[in-house]
Formats: sequence, structure tokens, C-alpha cells
Amino acid sequence: MAHSSIVLKMEEQVHRHIKTRNLLSSGDRIVVAVSGGPDSVALLACLVALSTRWNWGLSIGHVNHGLRGAESEGDADFVEQLGSHFGVPVNVQEVRLKKQDAKLAKQSFQAFARKARYHALENMVMESGASKIATGHTADDQAETVLMWMLRGSGTGGLGGIPPKRGDFIVRPLLDIPRNDIMAYLAERQLTYRMDSSNSQPMYLRNRLRQDLMPHLKVYSPGIVHILSRQAEIIREDHAYLEHVAAKAFQQACVSEDERGIQLDRTVLLSWPMAIRRRVVRHGLQKIDGNMQSPRFDMIKRVLDGVEQGQSGWTMQINAVDVGQEYDRLVFSKRETIPLNNLSASPLREIGVESPGEIVWPPTGQRLAVAKQYDQTITSQPHSLMMNIDAA
Repeated sequence: MAHSSIVLKMEEQVHRHIKTRNLLSSGDRIVVAVSGGPDSVALLACLVALSTRWNWGLSIGHVNHGLRGAESEGDADFVEQLGSHFGVPVNVQEVRLKKQDAKLAKQSFQAFARKARYHALENMVMESGASKIATGHTADDQAETVLMWMLRGSGTGGLGGIPPKRGDFIVRPLLDIPRNDIMAYLAERQLTYRMDSSNSQPMYLRNRLRQDLMPHLKVYSPGIVHILSRQAEIIREDHAYLEHVAAKAFQQACVSEDERGIQLDRTVLLSWPMAIRRRVVRHGLQKIDGNMQSPRFDMIKRVLDGVEQGQSGWTMQINAVDVGQEYDRLVFSKRETIPLNNLSASPLREIGVESPGEIVWPPTGQRLAVAKQYDQTITSQPHSLMMNIDAA
């Protein structure tokens, strides 16, 4: 059966996107992540159509968290049928999650589930001997992601949005394709799909952006999806360059780096523009803390304010890192924590408190927010504590 211009156009767009961004190579064995939704079904159909040209070996990976009961089971059954329709083997893995585990990991449940899903897909790659995971992120997903990071006040790292490829395995062949084209492609090929009921729930920010904000933005700028996607690409490339420059600046400023910590030359650090200084400080904090998520902007600003004032002897705590200035050196060191079973033997220590402010409680490493309240009414808000503290 001859394909229509809609079908051929989209498949050629995907082919071009894969080739120009070097996402996949001839002969690759690919795990296609298929949820059963329209984007992933379109991705699978496109890759199957292009597989002869590229000599790919395809398999389908589906992760069932069971979060939506019968609906989740229906998704898994649908994906099995989809594999039979296209003649592609299917691997369905059940990964049950608990909300308590997400809380312990200090992540939203959505982020926790996403991480578990990618972990399961990477296991499929290892087990099957595949080389890539293809996901169905579209240009609309990119636009929504940029808006989310914009509303959070993100820097270039977040405003760069979703990269076309991440790590050794993950590629996103549909990232340049708007959702309208996806739906037209599915209709033309008479392909069915599943709808995730959680995608309509307003409790999630992305859903509210998709349902409420994006339609308003399209009134003012009909091409907003393309514009935000293009902006993400520009910022992502700028971010990569700035990170490259910052890595060189870090090496120039670094006086010592060992198990005791990191020391940076204050004068060398201040010789760089502010955009690079921020990145150098962030890099130092991340190397000591081991947490690759970026420290908040206000934390980095506090460190640089101290550096610019130039007075030796100041110290502060940023998460699990002690930061301070010793003469002309900016010093980062791992904050010592006392095991809970040793609390009774720990000596009393004096901790400086600013209000409003934030401190790290030495025995446990927990972060405590501190604020003054003059209202004598005692409230019973969860995770809150009121105490009387004498002024120094």
C-alpha cells in the first residue's frame, strides 16, 4: 500500500533528524520505549518503516509501574499486541514503586518513577545486547519543559530543555516533530494508541502548562512550540560552551584537590566573568558533595558574595559542604556528620544562626530553615517546630 505525503514527510523528517544529529548508526540494535501513548506508537511505526534502510534490529521495551491499576495492565496488553502487529519482540517489565521510597530519595514521585523507568530500560539494553534506547519525546514536550524550567527560574542548564541524546544509550528521534504532526501521522496510518488518564490531572505542573498556558501562548505566537524548541537548542549549545570554559577556569584557579577538599585561588577566580565564576563554584560544591544536581542560585551567590568582599575567615555551610576563605584561598571541604548512634558521645557545639536563613544540623546533615515569628499563637503545621531562643 502506497503511503501518503503526510506519512512520507514525517518519516523523512525523522530520518534527517537521526542523521544530522548522529543519533543512530546503521546496524544498531534499538530498544524502543513504548508506553502505548500516541508519541511512542508513532516512534515505533517510524523506526519500523526506516529499519530496512538503516539495517536496525528493533525490540520494544515497556515498563509497567501498575500505578493506574487495570489501566496500566491494559497498556501492557496493548503494547504486546502492538509488537505482534509490527513483528517486533516485546519486553515488559513490572517495576512497582512506593511513594515512601521517593520521599526517602528526596524526589517527587514522578521524578522517582521516571528514574526507575530509565533504569529498567537500560537493563533491557544490557540484557538484549542492544546499543540504544529510543524515546518518543516530541517538540511539544521540549516546549513544555523549557516553560517549566523558565517558571522555576532556571539557568542555561535547565533552559536548554531535553537533549536529543543523553548518556551512552538514550536518543530522541521525534524531538523536532510537533504533536500535531504525530497525530496526523497516526490517523493516516490508522494506528490506535492508549491515553494515560494521569496526563489530564491538573495536579501536575506539566499538565497545567499543556492544558492552560500553551493554548494562550499560541494565540499570541502560533509557532510557539517551534520557537521554544529552537530557543532550547541555542541555549543548550551556549551552555555546553560555557561549561567547557568553566572547566578550564576551574583548573586554572584550583590550587589543590585531595581527600581533604578543594582550594581555589581567589584572585584567579575573580578574574573570570560572573557567568564563569558561578559555574566554577557550582563545580567545586558538586565535586565535594557528590550530588550532581545543581546547587541553588542563592547558595552560589552567598559564596561569591563572601569571595568578593575579600575578608579572610568567613565560613558557611552549603548542603553537606563547608565553604570558607582562608587568606587568598576559597576552601571547599566535606562536612563531617556524626552517626546517630554516637550522638550521646558528641561534644556540644556552637552553631551560628541567621534569621531568616538555613543551617545544616551537624549530627545528621539535615537542613533546617530558620525564621523569626512574633505571633505568640502556636500552630501545628507538619514538619515545623517553634522554640524560644535567647538573643546573643
